[in-house]
Amino acid sequence: MNNKTLRLLWLDLNASFAHTSLALPAIHAQTLSKEWSDNIEWKVLSATLHMPVTNIVNDIVNQQPDILAATSWLFTAEVLHAVLIRVHALLPSCKIVMGGPEFLGDNEAFLRNNRYVYAVFRGEGEEALPAWLENMLDRTDDSKDSLKSVTGACYINESEGYVDNGHAKVAGFANLISPEDSPFFRTDKAFVQLETTRGCFNTCAFCTSGNDRPVRRISQDEIKRRLEFYANAGITHIRLLDRTFNANSKQAHEMLDLFESYAGKLCFHLEIHPALLGDSLRQRMAKLPEGLLHLEAGIQSLRQDVLNTSKRLGSLEDSIEGLAYLCSLDNMEVHADLIAGLPLYTLKQLKEDVRTLASLKAGEIQLELLKVLPGTEMRERSKELGLIYSPLPPYEVLASDGMTPADLQESKRLSRMIDMFYNTPVWQSFMQRIMVEKDGFMEAFVSWLTEKGVLDSPLSLEKRGLLLFEYIKLYDALYLPAVAVCWLKAGLAVKKIPFKVFEPLKESAYIFLAQKNADPENELKWYAVRDGVDKDRITLLGFRPQGGALQPVFAE
Repeated sequence: MNNKTLRLLWLDLNASFAHTSLALPAIHAQTLSKEWSDNIEWKVLSATLHMPVTNIVNDIVNQQPDILAATSWLFTAEVLHAVLIRVHALLPSCKIVMGGPEFLGDNEAFLRNNRYVYAVFRGEGEEALPAWLENMLDRTDDSKDSLKSVTGACYINESEGYVDNGHAKVAGFANLISPEDSPFFRTDKAFVQLETTRGCFNTCAFCTSGNDRPVRRISQDEIKRRLEFYANAGITHIRLLDRTFNANSKQAHEMLDLFESYAGKLCFHLEIHPALLGDSLRQRMAKLPEGLLHLEAGIQSLRQDVLNTSKRLGSLEDSIEGLAYLCSLDNMEVHADLIAGLPLYTLKQLKEDVRTLASLKAGEIQLELLKVLPGTEMRERSKELGLIYSPLPPYEVLASDGMTPADLQESKRLSRMIDMFYNTPVWQSFMQRIMVEKDGFMEAFVSWLTEKGVLDSPLSLEKRGLLLFEYIKLYDALYLPAVAVCWLKAGLAVKKIPFKVFEPLKESAYIFLAQKNADPENELKWYAVRDGVDKDRITLLGFRPQGGALQPVFAE
């Protein structure tokens, strides 16, 4: 090896500064023990999608890198292209290389249309990129022969045309040097990602891990070492990168035992399959401390034929029953997801499924349009499955065999309404109630919000509440007191409630409230709200005036 030195700049482009990618520290960590590691000068430039493209370009050009590397995924691809093509114009000798989910499929068209890209790497980069860097250091010429032996490398060679070296896959996943060992691992973010497994037992045709088997896993001791590192670094939220946390019940039990030892210090975000909840795992989860787990339950659809066509394993009946159990637990929050545009899925079915999830009291309903991703079976079989999708990121489905373009637009509006109201804790209890009790409410509310032109506007809690008051008054005024209860519990201004919902308290109520207010120096101000639908339901709320604002301290 010669004494050549290469300046490598990694462009870490994310949706926001709260998000970060493991790609840089995961790859850089593998070079630490290499003889040639000192011959690569690694630097990183962190940026977000909201920063001006010209600013990012100028920051890159000022550093004069020999190699510019970046990870591309569906939400960063467009901005990344805008940055890199400008960098190439200013630094034509800089080798621009890319990796990430965008390149899991056929890369020939991309490379032919974007000749400024030196090469892309398909698959896992921990071994592929260091192998290429070593080859680059060994060479004295500037040809692309350095890529020939690198698994996963895809590039255009003037003499050979398009060259595709397959899919890079790390066999010894458990033996990789951990990303935390790299100085590029960030500990100043709102959360960190911990990749405990790679691959998935399931075969979902819409997922990039749908054909990634066998599942590879790091050891329990290694997981414990990393958790200790996070706890000592003051990190509080851990997002596990494990497609199905409970695929192996024994390992799930061991992990929960480990997690519980960090109760009060760490919170864990897990992806779980509700159909795979055995009795022992249910009992274990029910006994966990509150706030330890945040679950994302994979549902996608509550239609067995849709799941079958999407090749998602697991009984629908078991999934619904398992989800109902998880949602009944008060020691953790459970999010459930639905995907509009899956083959055979209709808009009518989707709306019915949303109501079902509301009836189960899911902590959040994530409704998204299908994204027909590169490298997935659904992309390869799109014509056969009746899918028409955008050729540009994020590859959202435009029409399917079950939904017209208008249906999909209605699904997007429904998703926005759910985020604005159902997924906002202040209004959730009311939304869970009215969405179940009133057939047709969702459609009517979405239509009204669309006419108002507010679905795509950022709205405060108060503004959303006033919109809800306005609509419920038109739709069914008997539900107005229920909206008022949510408003009061949120501590929003009492004087801004646009109608009278309070009743004078009877003598027996005063006695009851006096018992609740043991400290005479901090007397509470009480409100009683009688439900408009269930006349026997009265909500009592006690508030303590503080600095002119009413803060709820009691509700029953």
